[in-house]
Amino acid sequence: MHLLNPISIKNKLQFIIIITSAIVLLLASTAFIVNDLFTFRRQMVADLFVLAELVGINSTAGLMFNNSHTAEENIVALKANKHIIVTKIYSKDGTLFASYFREGLDQDSLSKHLSVSEKYFRHNQKKQARDKIEESFFFHNNHLGIFKPIIFKNEIIGIVYIKSDLDAFHERLFWKIWIMGIVMLVSLLLAFFLSLKFHRTITTPILNLLETMKEVSTDKIYSHRAKKTTDDEIGKLIDGFNDMLAEIEKRNIALAQTRDQAMAASQAKTTFLANMSHELRTPLNGILGYAQILLQDEDLKETYKEGLEVIQRSGEYLLTLINDILDLSKVEAGKIELDPANFHLGGFIKEIAELFKMRANQSELYFTYKVSKNLPRGICADEKRLRQILINLLGNAIKFTPEEGKVNFEVDYYDDKIHFKIADTGIGIAENELKHIFSPFQQVGELNYRKQGTGLGLSISKELVEMMGGKLQVKSIVGKGSTFWMALDLPVVSHKIEEQPVKKPIIGYQRISTEKDSKSESPLKILLVEDNKENRSVLRNILKPLNFEIVEAKNGIEGVNKAYDCLPDLIIMDLIMPEMNGFDATRKIKKIPELQEIPIIATSASVFEYHREESLKVGCQDFMPKPFGEDLLRLVGQYLKLQWIYKETLEESSIKNINDPPSEKSPDEEIQSSIKLQTEQANHFFILSMKGDITGILEFATQIEQSDAQLTPLANKIRYFANNFKVKQLRKMAKKHFEV
Repeated sequence: MHLLNPISIKNKLQFIIIITSAIVLLLASTAFIVNDLFTFRRQMVADLFVLAELVGINSTAGLMFNNSHTAEENIVALKANKHIIVTKIYSKDGTLFASYFREGLDQDSLSKHLSVSEKYFRHNQKKQARDKIEESFFFHNNHLGIFKPIIFKNEIIGIVYIKSDLDAFHERLFWKIWIMGIVMLVSLLLAFFLSLKFHRTITTPILNLLETMKEVSTDKIYSHRAKKTTDDEIGKLIDGFNDMLAEIEKRNIALAQTRDQAMAASQAKTTFLANMSHELRTPLNGILGYAQILLQDEDLKETYKEGLEVIQRSGEYLLTLINDILDLSKVEAGKIELDPANFHLGGFIKEIAELFKMRANQSELYFTYKVSKNLPRGICADEKRLRQILINLLGNAIKFTPEEGKVNFEVDYYDDKIHFKIADTGIGIAENELKHIFSPFQQVGELNYRKQGTGLGLSISKELVEMMGGKLQVKSIVGKGSTFWMALDLPVVSHKIEEQPVKKPIIGYQRISTEKDSKSESPLKILLVEDNKENRSVLRNILKPLNFEIVEAKNGIEGVNKAYDCLPDLIIMDLIMPEMNGFDATRKIKKIPELQEIPIIATSASVFEYHREESLKVGCQDFMPKPFGEDLLRLVGQYLKLQWIYKETLEESSIKNINDPPSEKSPDEEIQSSIKLQTEQANHFFILSMKGDITGILEFATQIEQSDAQLTPLANKIRYFANNFKVKQLRKMAKKHFEV
């Protein structure tokens, strides 16, 4: 039956109908033929007995008067029956009285027939007494033989033996089989044609159902319905299928409504985030930009510098919060992507470690970091995202570790993976809260620490680590601290990767191009197309001191006109502006033959990917998000083919860095020197240190330096401790001066 599996229902039905019809016809025909043949055979026997009866009656006189000639003349008439082979008349004692043989029998056949008849006659005599001989018949090979007693006046006077062939029987059998074959053939052909006609009653509804199923599967339109043509089991099946489609359609409508609502909510959230990002980044651009510009002023007082650093740190923290929220929305939408590139791993780790070492000192924590000697020199990874992960983890470690605690940062390389481990002796996390720490907006631990941050850092870090093929793991004990670790299989870069040089202030540029023309000595011209006055001011104050000629435009229309008039070397194009946005302005500029080769850097406070992609489609060479960071000068140098001129090292060494500790003496040696504070100064210093008034202490250091040049080393030492928030060392120093 497995052979029928690949056959269609239509062919299966035809096959079943024909096979069933054939079997029924064969059984019926066989039964009919067998019955007919048995009936025919009985009739043959009966006919021979009738014939034998006639022979016996006609031979009675001959037997009575022992006249065999008369008997033979009677039985010769049997030659009219062509099937009679032998006829014999025996006397009562078994003596052959008369006989007839069909013409054409040879001697062997004649002997054979005689021996057979004698054999059965003797057998019959032995079986029964002569006076009890009864009529009998037998079939032997292809012959039929009968024995019929001749009775006269209730007394057996002889026996008639007739032997006939079975040719009539065989002929009848042949014709019956031939007729049966013809009947079966005609019947099967009729069954086949009837099955072709009537199978549609079953297959048509099924085929219609299959067709509807295909349409639903292909088109995903659940409003289709299968056509019902019968009320049998197939009709019930079609009803069930249509009911299922109706239920699916109903659920799809509800799901579509829910999806539309979710998409509308998602779109509203996206619009809100885009607007929020734009509105927050625009003022942040001015805040961070001017903080960066003003901090480069070497004549600025230390107190002002400290205030600007507070402004800059606060702005950067706010920018981090905005980026975290945007990153979370990208993670939820599955749109966050990694941008791997080759970079120097040792320098990368050192930069992060030095940053958090300073933060730990400000929080009076003991910070250590250990880097394995097996660490590869260069790797290929998303440096920005890896930095984001480590900053989140290290920032949490410092935030949740009380004063005088420890934070340890380790980086190792084994099993072809880079292993990062951050351990602290902080407040720890309860076991029942560990499962929640990677959820968005979830904060655990003491309420005092929950107020610091949005609860997004660990959630985003976990997603980024998994995107890099790793797993962020944690173990923690309340009151003893927490440990976070991860192992990343990052490709090792075989060729030499140079460590990034220490960042130095840029004071100018020189062109890499060797072309000599009339413009080679003139300042490069940059067109700023920006509707926000503060943003134009920031860009102008960053670029103009570096010897760039700055041209400004307030909107897209003005930007296109000024680009055509002044033919700038570079255009910085804001994307969101009134009257004409940056996309349309870029399209128009790229259609002007004289302006087609001018590189355009798009900028926007909206940092969604579609803004970046659209800006590149319309012809911008690159995209720069607001607030302006290091990307500004990097992209300007890249597209103008510039080599930046940095501040000379000798000039830097002549300026004392207040954050570097004096190398000539330790704090204790400084106290023991001949430099002494006046009593009033010592008292004031002691009071400020007990209060922890860092601003007041910095002002005090400036005052004593201005009052007496000999106090400059002491003032530098005080500034160093104050800028690094080493309050304990300040109190210790103030106490010794106070006690003198």
